[in-house]
Amino acid sequence: MLVVDIGLVNLQFDGRRLVRRDPGAPTLILVGLPPQHVLEEVPAAVSPVVPALDPMKAVTADSTQLAFSVPADIDGLELSLASLLNWARLVPMTVPAGLQSPDTAGSTVFQGIPRSVIEFPTRLLITYDEPVDWVGRREPQQVDGRTALWHTRLHGARDGEVLLRAFATVADRSGLTANNPLPVEKLEDIVTLTSRAELSGPSGSLPIEVPSAPLQAEQFIMTPLGTSAHLHGAWEPLSPESKRRLQDLGKRAPNLETYDHITGLGRDQYIRVVSRGRLSTGHEAQLVSELRRLFVARPNDGIVAYLQQEHRVVVKQPEVQYGSETGFTHGGREMPFRALRITDRVTPPLLQPVPGNDAFWVALQSSGGDHEFTLIGTDHENRKVSFTMPLVFVPDGLEEATQETQLKDLYAGDLNATDPSPIDQKLKRRMNRSMGGQVMAMAQPPADALGSTSHAVGKLTFGLGVTGPAGRPVVGLPHVSAAEVRVPAVEQFTPNAGYLAVRFNDTFLQQSMAKHPAGAYLNLDQALSLTFGAEKAGGVASPNASVKLITSQAGVIPDVFKTGTAGDVVEALPLADIKAAFGGAKLLGFIDLGRYLQNIAKDSLGTLRQLGDDQIEAILRASNGLLPTPVLRIRDLADGQGKELRYVWKTALGKRDVQLGDDSKDILDVSDAVLTLDARTVRSKDAVDRATVEGRLTNFALAFGGMARVEIADLQFRTGPGKKPEVAASGLELKFSNELEFINSLRSALPADAFGGGAYIEVQPSGIRAGYKLALPAIGVGVFTLSNVSLGAELLIPFDGKPVSFRFTVSERTHPFNVTVSLFGGGGYFSMLVDATGVQQIEGAIEFGGSAALNLGVASGGVSVMAGIRFEFDGAADRVSLGGYLRCNGFLCVLGIITVSVEFYLELTYEKHGRESVVRGKGRLTVSVRIAFFSKSVSLELERSFSGAPGDPTFADSVLPHHWHEYCPAFAP
Repeated sequence: MLVVDIGLVNLQFDGRRLVRRDPGAPTLILVGLPPQHVLEEVPAAVSPVVPALDPMKAVTADSTQLAFSVPADIDGLELSLASLLNWARLVPMTVPAGLQSPDTAGSTVFQGIPRSVIEFPTRLLITYDEPVDWVGRREPQQVDGRTALWHTRLHGARDGEVLLRAFATVADRSGLTANNPLPVEKLEDIVTLTSRAELSGPSGSLPIEVPSAPLQAEQFIMTPLGTSAHLHGAWEPLSPESKRRLQDLGKRAPNLETYDHITGLGRDQYIRVVSRGRLSTGHEAQLVSELRRLFVARPNDGIVAYLQQEHRVVVKQPEVQYGSETGFTHGGREMPFRALRITDRVTPPLLQPVPGNDAFWVALQSSGGDHEFTLIGTDHENRKVSFTMPLVFVPDGLEEATQETQLKDLYAGDLNATDPSPIDQKLKRRMNRSMGGQVMAMAQPPADALGSTSHAVGKLTFGLGVTGPAGRPVVGLPHVSAAEVRVPAVEQFTPNAGYLAVRFNDTFLQQSMAKHPAGAYLNLDQALSLTFGAEKAGGVASPNASVKLITSQAGVIPDVFKTGTAGDVVEALPLADIKAAFGGAKLLGFIDLGRYLQNIAKDSLGTLRQLGDDQIEAILRASNGLLPTPVLRIRDLADGQGKELRYVWKTALGKRDVQLGDDSKDILDVSDAVLTLDARTVRSKDAVDRATVEGRLTNFALAFGGMARVEIADLQFRTGPGKKPEVAASGLELKFSNELEFINSLRSALPADAFGGGAYIEVQPSGIRAGYKLALPAIGVGVFTLSNVSLGAELLIPFDGKPVSFRFTVSERTHPFNVTVSLFGGGGYFSMLVDATGVQQIEGAIEFGGSAALNLGVASGGVSVMAGIRFEFDGAADRVSLGGYLRCNGFLCVLGIITVSVEFYLELTYEKHGRESVVRGKGRLTVSVRIAFFSKSVSLELERSFSGAPGDPTFADSVLPHHWHEYCPAFAP
């Protein structure tokens, strides 16, 4: 089956044998052989028994030419097949190293001399890299009646092993654009790595160093049906400088690491191609593509051999370290792991990677879904955290622009899309990684606050690191763009908070944690409103606040910091924004705390930077010490005894901000006040909570309706487990003004300290009731007597959000005071209830009259006349009532047998409900006669009422203002 073309150069037949035509010219024998390789299409995965399979495409290589030089010591050659096939005495001609193009396109002539060019495999042109011999039989070989196929073996000087060099590739003649066992990029890499061609840079620059090593052929046998060969190649990686210089020249740096190829009679039996690359996390890896010939059974066709190819990723670098020196934009602060270890050494079979030398998501052949690599991250406190994540394989040698384009395409999608597309959903599945509640440090904690940045993490959202102003994606710089974490301090106030969405703080990312006044490292995506009941702060305040910053030193605090464009904290936020963070916060149950907050001085922000327990205690003790924001923190107790949650705040209050609303009904004066709150909850190992709460408000006053003012120097509250709440107030002074200023004349009768002895304080779940009642002794001077006089003042601080109220009384309705002067007497009472909304109730009455009695023995009698006025105002019901009465009675008794009594009662009442007025009059006359054992009473009653319509004009409508002003001075004293 020998098919061979013989060409003779500088040889002629002299009639007997072949001799040189020109003794000084090269004498060559050119041998042309049929194609030595068949390139077959690789089908999709096939099962061991295939019922039907389409025919596979196959193309052949071009013919092969071997060139031999006839040595000078050979005078002539026999003109016979055996002589022309005796290549052992000839010198094989090779293509000189460094030459990649023939003198004429498509020829095998280099430097004017034909050379040996073998196309193996298809599209790859190879030649010898060292002196070789061709060894073969010149005569047919027959055994047992069978004739062996003609073949010749390439033999080298080192135990027969041959070194080959690829110097060029040819155009794609195969037509196999897909499912090609050897992509053209790999053939080009073989040329670059074996040709020993010098790659020069710009003029005057040094040559580009490319590691070159020839292909090793353990076996290379050529036949008319193709070559049977065992080829192997292995190469060192290029230096970063060589890669860069190649890319600058617009050339792709080779990433081929090893190449193995086994053929039988020109048909592929095994191909193994190993390419260098990295996973998107930066781990060095290999893409291993192995092709094998698989024998399968087909009905009616018997056993058929198909090519099957598998792709796997092999992790060569199990662990990668990250830090400030590894190229991160923000010094590695965006990556909470110091190291990532991949436990997978080899992946299962993968889907066919995209054609060419492109990056791709590592996907499984079995399911088509992403392969989930198992990673173990080491955080900043050396904890080990395990999770899985799909990764991208990025081949080495990609040009920077090409890599950037491919990575942007692979990571295309919007992780924050509210209406995600299928692409967005797919990227979310890849980037959002479940951490299962494992505890890890989200940032490097301060040396003196280990554990302060650790959280139970439900999810991390990863991204591929970017660098430069254009935000180019960079392999090996993974980062965390968002997370869901548990914040124990917040959960104590919002038990259903669960995992909270967070992102890294801008100042932390762009500068460092130390540059933030409070050491903030995370921001809550949505500010979280904390509802802190007044009963937990002694009734002094309901310090609701919207917390957003998670800090290492101050715990969880509101965001009151103004951040510059470079992430630096410039100053505190404007006052209006600070007040907004305290929406719903109340003082004394009803007063908007935000209205009394003051600007935060820039210098005071540093207070939050170093905020250990000692520093907090020093601030609370110091008269001028302040904490600019509430601090919510949790810490471990010594010896593992449990955890302590602490909410502490000490802030100066100031004049109210009228721009936030109408202040006409504001009763609080905190111009010089300081609010202190310190709440601690200790949870022991036995899950028992012990809460201690202290509240304090100093130097404040309550002004009620412009008639009374209560000034309090210090109001304190303290409660603890198993103890009755303790409330103490000192420096209290009560002053009356306007219509009630006359009461100040009685101040001399009040105790110096109203909340000292004789005062009462009641603390109940509904609120605090504090006050005093003072009973004055009876005063008698001659015919004047004053008795049953009592003074009372009561302050109510509710815990249910109702307003603080104040009530003042002079005696009570059920126990009026009494006054007598000789035959005349009377009494009365007065009470007033006011709160922040104004006067709620005023009630008072005064009664006066006289009485006389006469006894003449035979007859006795008496007479009395009493008159009174009562006034009542009920603000809640919008009702006013004014009434007066006259009561006269007399009696006469004769000898104790006959008694006659007469009583006359007259009442006139004015009532007003809203805009409806009623005048009601009532009269009653009662006459009683008793004679011995017989008595009889007769009553006559009369009642009349006059009411106006709801639309009746008001007093203001009826009386013009200037008439009223004239009227008042006319009766002025």
